[in-house]
Amino acid sequence: MSFELEQLREAAEKYTHHEAGTHGVYPRLVWERRSQVPVARLDDVVDFLGKWKALRFKGGKIAFRRICTTWLRKNLTDLQRLQGRNLYSLAPEDFQTVLKISSSFRDCGAPPTTFGKALHFFLPETVMLWDQAIVRNRYKLRPDPENFVSYQRFGWKLLHHVTHGETVNVLRRLERDHARTIGYFEPITMILDHLAFASELSAKAVATLGGPSQAFSADLSQ
Repeated sequence: MSFELEQLREAAEKYTHHEAGTHGVYPRLVWERRSQVPVARLDDVVDFLGKWKALRFKGGKIAFRRICTTWLRKNLTDLQRLQGRNLYSLAPEDFQTVLKISSSFRDCGAPPTTFGKALHFFLPETVMLWDQAIVRNRYKLRPDPENFVSYQRFGWKLLHHVTHGETVNVLRRLERDHARTIGYFEPITMILDHLAFASELSAKAVATLGGPSQAFSADLSQ
């Protein structure tokens, strides 16, 4: 059976961690303030990454503040250009921008899980979360920016597959239904993240897109 919208809905419903403290702060720290200027959100991103266990490297919060300040200074224009863009609507050049800013975050000193979760924090509608224990291990991806962007492209391809060319409103309805179920809003990028927790459904999604080589192709024009 092909992977369809109902399987994405099923993955979201099967996800068991919505009651955890990390998710309890998601609306306040991430979603409600997403339109604010990025440079004004440094305290929020440190708080978010601490709760989501993404600051467990040498220097922790202090090091990340320095890294993020440097990164924001270098990438603010590109970051603001992507703000408010949903993953479904991205074009090939947008994925090139995601590759550029994620590579810059790494080069400034942020480890893979840290730069992946920080980019979701700043661009929650645009970028899916990225960690090792679930996403990279599930899909057998390397921890580099190229694989990070391939994972975003996987989400983009899957959304276009399940909507069958319909408008983004199909996904908006899924988001609203999901919010009623769990009690707060999560963007489609988070619903896609929950898919990685469901082994059979995530495997079906990869197979539907032609297997790993096609689902996670490095070609950003496909």
